[in-house]
Amino acid sequence: MKKTMAVLSLSLAATFGLAACSSNAKAPAESQSASASASASASASASSNASATATTSAATSASTSASASASAHANSSSSSAKASESQKGGLSGASSMPTDATDSSYGPKVYEHYKETVEEAKKDHSTKRTTNTEGNVYADPDGSIAVVEAKNGSYISIENDGSWVRVTPEGEVIAVTEKGGWAAVKPNGEIINVDENGAASIMNVKTSEISDDYQSLEVPKTPAPVGDFPAPKTPVKPTSMAVN
Repeated sequence: MKKTMAVLSLSLAATFGLAACSSNAKAPAESQSASASASASASASASSNASATATTSAATSASTSASASASAHANSSSSSAKASESQKGGLSGASSMPTDATDSSYGPKVYEHYKETVEEAKKDHSTKRTTNTEGNVYADPDGSIAVVEAKNGSYISIENDGSWVRVTPEGEVIAVTEKGGWAAVKPNGEIINVDENGAASIMNVKTSEISDDYQSLEVPKTPAPVGDFPAPKTPVKPTSMAVN
């Protein structure tokens, strides 16, 4: 049981790392603008293509450093990830956990990862089994993490600091830290980050478009409580655009 739940904790840490990808969304555009000015001979279309490439490259680089970024957001996730590192040889699938949010199949891969891990947890007799209003709950015996297999097909992992992740069958991934900051990766390529102070950044990695329409962002729905776990943290409401 320890191995399977450790994989989920790694997954949680990786998802929190996506915040770095989104919060740095404006940097590539600004950098490309400066580069375009310095290269007077570049055509408008070449400049546009270069901007898209720079944006995607930066997002990919940030998202692949997920575990490092996660330690700044969720102590529980970081600790579980470190513990599982020593067991990595026995984790069937931990090494394949996707971290590139710019990949169009990112959400479906995360969903499949959760599904496989939960199926393994079901086979472990040490798994604590219960239910809540959303579905069946599988928890690590040490109380560090629980996963809800929701009736609507989603998976919701909740850690003992109130941080949580929801992965839907459609491939949407939402992660909320213990302080209420959150990140979302949507099937349409949009990556959203809202920090604990309400500062938001919005970027579409498929179109390289950056939006400032933070007022239209839908705050993720908080999951139902799970047993003795702390109540899942309520995501903060976006109140401004992030300044980079």
